[in-house]
Amino acid sequence: MNWFVLLFLAWLGFGLEMALAPVFDAGALGVHPSTMIPILVFVALYAPRKHVLWAAVALGLFRDLLSPLTHENGGPVHLIGPYVLGSLLCVQFVLSVRGMVIRRNPLTIGALSILGAIVAEILVVALVTIRVVFGDHLVWDASDELVARLLSSLYTGVMGLVLSFIFFALTPAFGFHGAVATRFARTMGVR
Repeated sequence: MNWFVLLFLAWLGFGLEMALAPVFDAGALGVHPSTMIPILVFVALYAPRKHVLWAAVALGLFRDLLSPLTHENGGPVHLIGPYVLGSLLCVQFVLSVRGMVIRRNPLTIGALSILGAIVAEILVVALVTIRVVFGDHLVWDASDELVARLLSSLYTGVMGLVLSFIFFALTPAFGFHGAVATRFARTMGVR
């Protein structure tokens, strides 16, 4: 796998996500799509397991650093860990089902982006809520955050569907090599 292409695409995706957040905002709840989850889903469908897990750690760390929470006194708080763990759980889900899906179908990227985002965001909300319950002074309402993030997961699926066409065109640049075992013991060449 070509790490430079992945990191460049992630940097570009995060930049567009942050710059166009007001354009993509779907209401007062702060519902907006993520570009990280579709990138992770695409990589998890094609790359070897070890590379997928490291990519999840790297992109989760980027997300943790670029998504500060708000302290009660108004300052930003950067928590390292919630999105790293959420990304790892997301790719673990995709790795467990990748032998049963049609990889070259845009609907696969869209559907797995929705499910992966739901899994990741539930874990992120749970981890931050645990921190708030045990004394962190953050501006945080778990129910509002969960609703906004679950709606954002649906929006992320639409973004994954659109981005899948770009990902499929860039597949040779990623340099995925080798065969990936399917659930039914046949290996399929990665193209």
